Amino acid sequence: MERACYQFGNLTRKKRAKGPDTWEFRFYEPTEHGERRRKSCIVGNVAQYPTKAQAQKAVEALLLKLNSETPQQRLAVVTFGAICDRYLKEEMPERYSTSKSYQSNIKNHLKPRWGDYLLDRIRPMAVEDWLKKLPMAPKSKTHIRSVMHLMYECATRWELFTDKRNPIALVRIKDGSKRRQRPAIVTVDQFKAIIALLKEPYRTMAYIAQCLGLRVSEIAALQWDDFDFEKNQLLVQRSIVNGNVDDVKTEYSQDYVPLHPSLTEVILEWSKEAVPTKEGWLFANPITEQPYFPTEIQRRHLRPAGWCLVECPKCGVGTGVWCRQDRPTPNGGRLPIHKERRAAAGKYSSIGWHTFRHTYRSWLDETGAPMKVQQELMRHASIQTTMNVYGQAMSSSKREANGKVVEMVLKASA
Repeated sequence: MERACYQFGNLTRKKRAKGPDTWEFRFYEPTEHGERRRKSCIVGNVAQYPTKAQAQKAVEALLLKLNSETPQQRLAVVTFGAICDRYLKEEMPERYSTSKSYQSNIKNHLKPRWGDYLLDRIRPMAVEDWLKKLPMAPKSKTHIRSVMHLMYECATRWELFTDKRNPIALVRIKDGSKRRQRPAIVTVDQFKAIIALLKEPYRTMAYIAQCLGLRVSEIAALQWDDFDFEKNQLLVQRSIVNGNVDDVKTEYSQDYVPLHPSLTEVILEWSKEAVPTKEGWLFANPITEQPYFPTEIQRRHLRPAGWCLVECPKCGVGTGVWCRQDRPTPNGGRLPIHKERRAAAGKYSSIGWHTFRHTYRSWLDETGAPMKVQQELMRHASIQTTMNVYGQAMSSSKREANGKVVEMVLKASA
């Protein structure tokens, strides 16, 4: 058998009559008949890559593909950055929000720190110390660690990394599964106060969020054809993030959810005002005829409504009303101007669309719904997510349960 040799290629600087010089990369590409033919490609110009070393890094991903048949002992030159580049070109997830998150973690954190390191030179303790120093939430650090772990898994599958154990599996992140702040859960009266401050279509969006527990990306992507009013059910089958329509978060998220007649009335009432569009969007901006951006609605309308759940220390008003001294916004809404009230709001100052999903889970628990039913209504792949991530009992229920125990104790000791 002919012995396979590692191909490094040839990178040269090519002069141009006009414009900056370019970097040309020459290499051999195998043909169907087992022969090799010479090829070349332009990597970039000297404005993009001022030095030859920088241009060489840009072709590492191509070299990995060219040397896929090379014996393992000759692949000691593979860097972590080359693995990242190949993953970005060949294996990025199709879902927009997932791919955007991976790209951000790779380009902003992993490649700048570890891109020049050889795969077998990166040590778990060095990665762990680096993550400790990052000024980020533990959950964000966990996401970075997961992407780095994935890069080593890909390198192993591509037969570019020979160790039996993924070194990133040894990296620990303290409190990686814990939240910095517990999500807010609103009561029925507080929800009514919020609804009273919202105008359409935000009011109907909030009703759907609280009655069905849908993610806001799923609410924004709803179309009229998704509703089956005869069978009283809704098919959740798509999401939209930053204007990009995509699949739902997981395969378990795509499912039918029940429609109560009362909620159906609210939706049909909104249909009289809804902007008709070619795609049949439920909540379309009348100017663009495209779905609204929920982040802006949260910032300009939903979050200020959360501030109004508490009394303002400056002017004394609260419980679902605006401050006396408020200012109009360009789109006709009104935002509280008092910073004192915003500070006094505490956990309600960070109220958002996902607050309704957490509240929906808590209210399901209040009804005594079995945990399996709750999992399917939340459309979670794992029941552990329903119990642990979204599990938070209402204060009144905890007080009542605790009171019963106290009564039992005191009666027994009387």
